[in-house]
Amino acid sequence: MGRITELLRQIALVAVMASPVAAEEVPRTFGMSFDEGLSTSGLLDYILPRFALKTGRRFDPEMAADLSLAAGQGAPFAQRGDVVYGVDLLTDSDAAMRFRDWLLSEVGQNTISTFAPETGDPYGPVVIEEVVEEDYFEGDIPAGRLVAETHCTRCHKVSPEDRSSIGSTPSFMAMRALPDWAARFVSFYALNPHPAFLQVDGISAPFDVSRPPTIPPVLLTLDEVDNLLAYVQSVAPADLGAEIQHQ
Repeated sequence: MGRITELLRQIALVAVMASPVAAEEVPRTFGMSFDEGLSTSGLLDYILPRFALKTGRRFDPEMAADLSLAAGQGAPFAQRGDVVYGVDLLTDSDAAMRFRDWLLSEVGQNTISTFAPETGDPYGPVVIEEVVEEDYFEGDIPAGRLVAETHCTRCHKVSPEDRSSIGSTPSFMAMRALPDWAARFVSFYALNPHPAFLQVDGISAPFDVSRPPTIPPVLLTLDEVDNLLAYVQSVAPADLGAEIQHQ
């Protein structure tokens, strides 16, 4: 009986050691530093209990900071007026990482948006203003329009005033409305069918003697190309939906 009792004791000891309860638990609290405005506005008092209820993790004001909430630092999670607040992880704390991820999640963002401070602007999602950097081509616009009217009207409408009935190729206005219009026009002389009849001095290769141009060739200088690009940039983009309906 003594040997059986000892064997059962050892089995029980192994079971206890393997039990999740006996394993070292992951800390469920975290420390945090934050801008005073986040506290005085009441936002932290509003969101922290909701985070704790959702995840079982809570903020401990006695702990050293595992993450920080500060204006203009870290991943943006909220905006109040012109001030953007960000969250920055300082340690590898699991609870702190959970709070950061929650702040940036849809649930966290919705929670922040529902908070109504007693005074001052409300908090809301960060508004990111998209900056569109448009290619700028320097050149003589009137001279560029002359190049377009002299050579490009063979196939394209080159201005809103152009009332020709060309329908097989897009107008300058329609191409100007495309997101990659600049790339298209910068390399237009290398895109079919242009190489078959158009050359740019100092750039284009000579025409293939076995396949000469079937129409009078167009020969442009680099200055004429620069002027043409400047003119194209000045053309107002077309409303493609309205243009299609009109056709």
